[in-house]
Amino acid sequence: MSVQPVALIPAQAVPSAAAALYTAPGGVIARIDSLGVCNVGAVPVSVTLYLVPAGKVAGPGTATTFGQTILPGQTWNSPNEIGRVLQPGDAIAAQASAAGALTISAGGLLVTVS
Repeated sequence: MSVQPVALIPAQAVPSAAAALYTAPGGVIARIDSLGVCNVGAVPVSVTLYLVPAGKVAGPGTATTFGQTILPGQTWNSPNEIGRVLQPGDAIAAQASAAGALTISAGGLLVTVS
């Protein structure tokens, strides 16, 4: 077994439609240690975050943060996903209320099971 710190989601824009931004690969368990969202736009924008089990889709039943408003220039560190564990095939998905206004990044640990 190996444990490796990684950027689960390198900084990138949050899409305006729910989309998977990270999926745990086969044979790997991922733990989320940090997840931040920054509003780089000029108006308040909300974000919804999902932890999606393998084979499921992002929706109300998989939302862990729903409609969190982030002010212009603000970085918000979500407490809701920290410490959560993703099994192989599970995903982190996100959706912004406005395209191009938010960036997201997440870090954690990958544990390779053997």
